[in-house]
Amino acid sequence: GSIPPELGNLTNLTRLDLGFNGLTGSIPPELTNLTNLTSLDLRFNGLTGSISPELGNLTNLRYLYLGFNDFTGSIPPELTYLNRLTLNQNGQWSLGGNFRLTGLIEVDTFYGPFYFLNADDLTDFFSAELGNLTNLTRLGLNFYGLPVSIPPELDKLSNLTSLSLRGNLTGSIPPELGNLTNLTSLNLHVNLTGSIPPELGNFSSILAFLRLDGLTGSIPPELGNFTNLTILSLHGNLTGSIPPELGKLSNLTSLWLNGNGLTGSIPPELGKLSNLTSLWLNGNGLTGSIPPELGNLTNLTSLNLGDNDFTGSIPPELGNLTNLTWLYLNGNGLTGSIPPELGKLSNLTVLHLDCNRLTGSIPPELGNLSNLTDLRLNDNDFTGSIPPLPVPGLIKFNFVCGSFSDDDGSVHEANIERIARWGITTGCDPGRFCPSRTVTRAQMAAFLYRASEHLYGAPAPSGEVRLFDVAADAWYRAEARWAVANGVIRAPGGNFDPGGAVTRADMAEMLVAAFAHLSAPDRAEGLFTDTAGLTDGAVRAVEGIAAAEVTTGCAAAPRRYCPDKTVTRAQMASFLARAVQSAP
Repeated sequence: GSIPPELGNLTNLTRLDLGFNGLTGSIPPELTNLTNLTSLDLRFNGLTGSISPELGNLTNLRYLYLGFNDFTGSIPPELTYLNRLTLNQNGQWSLGGNFRLTGLIEVDTFYGPFYFLNADDLTDFFSAELGNLTNLTRLGLNFYGLPVSIPPELDKLSNLTSLSLRGNLTGSIPPELGNLTNLTSLNLHVNLTGSIPPELGNFSSILAFLRLDGLTGSIPPELGNFTNLTILSLHGNLTGSIPPELGKLSNLTSLWLNGNGLTGSIPPELGKLSNLTSLWLNGNGLTGSIPPELGNLTNLTSLNLGDNDFTGSIPPELGNLTNLTWLYLNGNGLTGSIPPELGKLSNLTVLHLDCNRLTGSIPPELGNLSNLTDLRLNDNDFTGSIPPLPVPGLIKFNFVCGSFSDDDGSVHEANIERIARWGITTGCDPGRFCPSRTVTRAQMAAFLYRASEHLYGAPAPSGEVRLFDVAADAWYRAEARWAVANGVIRAPGGNFDPGGAVTRADMAEMLVAAFAHLSAPDRAEGLFTDTAGLTDGAVRAVEGIAAAEVTTGCAAAPRRYCPDKTVTRAQMASFLARAVQSAP
């Protein structure tokens, strides 16, 4: 049903909680009479229509949740009058999951629901309207549309402890951010250029989370002064070597430098990071041997050194990492034999040693790895017989690295192989990709999750997302929750429809939502003759990926997109590969 307008008569009401009820229709204007409300929760319904600017009259509100509905139109700036909003464990307020709201800024639910507004002039917005919200302690914004720079006026939000900016922002990091001396979490998931300003050193003694994406140049050794960091994530086009000064970050639990262009060797000083649980250096151009000092990182649960240019042997000291569940050494030039010490890694579930130059026999000690579910040893030069393993047939030798047997001759073959090399797909069966199968929504969530991981590093937890048709043990559960929480895939009323087919129109919207560097134009131009029946947002998404050369359509004369056709796995590979390759 709908929200009864008679609720507006309950003028003494202080809390109205109607979330997760499958409500439809619009928000009745009578609700703006409830001026004593301190909490309004309408999330996870099917509400439509525009958001009334009169909601700005509810100045006693401390909590406002409108997320995961189907609102349209722009976000009224009158919501900035709600300057009593304060933080609780679920964030302040959220408009996330409303895919047809317009404007340059959309909500960032990647790290939980955050404050969300829209404005035409971003500089005025930050210096004036946003500056009125003096209680704001956490701010997360996604920027879509035309590229803009990070406004220095953000330094007025002196109470911020968490700042997350994602999307189509360019330019350098303004040094004024160094005035936010209460900041403990900084996430700039944008298309930045330049280096890290020295002014950020003003909060080096308190900052616990630092994520910077899109940067160029080298990693500054001064980051070694941020001694309270627990998470350091740097992605983009960083070059140069890993500074040994990072070995001073004794509180670090996660170090993600994957997907850059780093060269040189791993500094042995990283072996001093005794609290580290996750070390991802994959997808760079690192050389030299793997330092045995990494065997000192006994708290590691995941170690990914894949897709680099390491040589030499696998250090037996890695057998000391008994908490490891994931170990990736694939795609290097490692030689010698597999050290039997790896048989002590009893918690391993994933071991990838494929695509190296390893020789000798497979040590029988690998048979002790009773939790192993994914063992890749293909494309090496082993001799002798296969020893008994905890799962018969666990080792797969019948496919070539980065190659599938059922995509030969396909126009999509190069892109299928490309996303396989990036770790976005392992195929449908060993050595097979199943290119003609239709992509389901569950599969698409997994593909986009891994593509985001390839571009930006390991995604953060998705927070409180309830999906009623996704089982607790579903293989795609984490990916689906991530996709819905980040506005990548819709789940009206909490229903994800995991087996549903993905259409070409769906694909366009998902790609634009998933990747910050892709954007929909402000107005549709009518590039294709067969998109008139789509929503305005879908048309703009289609034209956005066309502008980025992710698609040329399905026919040229007249130019058509075929929006209602379902997407095959092969077509998806080309869409996804082009989208990833178009990143700055």
